[in-house]
Amino acid sequence: MRDYALLDKVVKYKIVAIIIISWIVGSIIATVYYSSKIIKSFIQLQKTCYEGDGRAEQILKEIDPNSKIRIRYTDLVLTPFMVGMFKPTIYMTEVDCDDKELKYILMHEYTHWKRKDHWKQAFVYIMRIIFWWNPLFYFLNKDIRLMIEMGCDKTMLRSYPERYSLGYLKTLCFVAKSGVDKLDDVGISTLKFAKVDSQSGFKRRLYYAMDFKENLKVQKRVNIFVFCVCFIWMVSSYYFILQPMYTPNKEIELLKQQRDIVYNKENAYLEKKKDGTYIFHVGGIEEKVLEEDVEKGLYDKYLIINE
Repeated sequence: MRDYALLDKVVKYKIVAIIIISWIVGSIIATVYYSSKIIKSFIQLQKTCYEGDGRAEQILKEIDPNSKIRIRYTDLVLTPFMVGMFKPTIYMTEVDCDDKELKYILMHEYTHWKRKDHWKQAFVYIMRIIFWWNPLFYFLNKDIRLMIEMGCDKTMLRSYPERYSLGYLKTLCFVAKSGVDKLDDVGISTLKFAKVDSQSGFKRRLYYAMDFKENLKVQKRVNIFVFCVCFIWMVSSYYFILQPMYTPNKEIELLKQQRDIVYNKENAYLEKKKDGTYIFHVGGIEEKVLEEDVEKGLYDKYLIINE
C-alpha cells in the first residue's frame, strides 16, 4: 500500500487501466472459448440427431398437451438433457426403459422448464465468464447446478405419491450408471438429468429427494437466507481490503512535516517506565524501544526521564 501511495497519479491510472483491460480481455477470451465449445457440440448434435418412435412424444403430451417442448434423439448422449430457453428441445438416447421410467425422465425435464431453471444456469454461466479470475465461481458452478437438480427433484416428486419416489430414484441411478456422454454442454443453460459431478454430490441428491419429513417452507427460507448472505459477502468483498493499520498518506505527510523540525531535549527524549521498559518520544510520536538497545548505547545522546 505504501509503494502504491508513493506512485505518481499517472502511474496509478495506468495500473488501474491495465487491471480493467486485463479483466475485459479475460472475459472476451472466456466467452470465445466457451462459445466455440458450445457451437462445436451443437453442430455435432445437429448432425446426429433423429426422431424417435413417438413414444416419448406421446408421454409428453400426457404430461402437458400444450407443451411446446420438442424431443430429439442422438447417440452422442447417455444422459437426457434440455436445451433452449425460448424453444426448448429435449435430447435423449433410446435407452432400454419402460413407459413409467420414461415418464420420470420427461417429467423431470418438464419441471426444469416450468421452474425456469435454465435461466438460473445461464445466469451462473454468464457470471462465471465475467468473474473468470475468481476461482470461487468455478467451485460454486457445480454446487449451484446440484442445488438446481435437487430443487427440481423435490418439486417434481410433490406431484407423486411417496411410494413412487423409489421408482424415480431407481431411474435416476440407472441413467447415471449408463456412462459418460461423448458431448460437452450444448448451451449455457444445459442441465443434464443424471450428471454426476461427484459421488458425494449424487448421494446428497438421492438423500434429499427421499427426505419427505422436512419442512419445505423452512428449507426455502433457509436457502434464501444462505443465498442472500453469500451474495452480500461477495459484494462486500469488493468494498473492503486488508491493509496496515496506519494510513500511508498520513504517515508520509507527517514525515514531511518532521523533516524541518529541530530536535532537542524537549521534543526528543526517552521515558523509562516503572516496569523497566522505555518509550522513545520524538516529534510527538511515541515508540516503544528495547531495553537492550538502550543498554548498548544507541540512545545515549537523548535525555532519559523516569515515569
